[in-house]
Amino acid sequence: MRSLADPIRTDSPSQSAELLRRAWVLPVAKIYAPLLSQSFLSICGPTSAANVLRSMGVPSRPNPLPGFGVRPMSVDQLARESAALVPAGWTVDVHRPHSVSELRAELRAANDVGRRYIANFTRRPLFGRGGGHHSPIGGYLEAEDLAFVLDVNGSYGPWLAPVERLFEAVHSIADGATGRTRGMVRFVRTQP
Repeated sequence: MRSLADPIRTDSPSQSAELLRRAWVLPVAKIYAPLLSQSFLSICGPTSAANVLRSMGVPSRPNPLPGFGVRPMSVDQLARESAALVPAGWTVDVHRPHSVSELRAELRAANDVGRRYIANFTRRPLFGRGGGHHSPIGGYLEAEDLAFVLDVNGSYGPWLAPVERLFEAVHSIADGATGRTRGMVRFVRTQP
């Protein structure tokens, strides 16, 4: 069994072609295809928002948010700017899970087509290096306890994360001055 100190590797069982194939047919994941990747004009936050909007049927360029697409964004800022762009009948908020079981409950909901999530996480607990990043969650393979992260960084591409490791990455401190953790932008359809 892998320890939390070991980085996710592309040859690990959680990255097997079979598990990734199964993840891509989850109800929400398949709505995202094809996935937009970030570029020098739009980094992870705006690109993640573009993917979520496209999954809702809203045509979107790589940076649908106001302002320049190459700027660091907090999870709160991403939620606020995304809320102005979602179709009628959708709400947007920030959720900061306080436990692995709380994150697991949200991941179960991530398989519902009336929900979308963008995770804000640090790569260090997952890959042993790297900083803060935003990417949509494509769903949850419950039997394997793996979250399907639709990484918008093309050099990483979509990957599966053990929930405990994803919790560590999402629950990390994003703002040293306030002590606020990272978290998830949660999109919920309230009307059909």
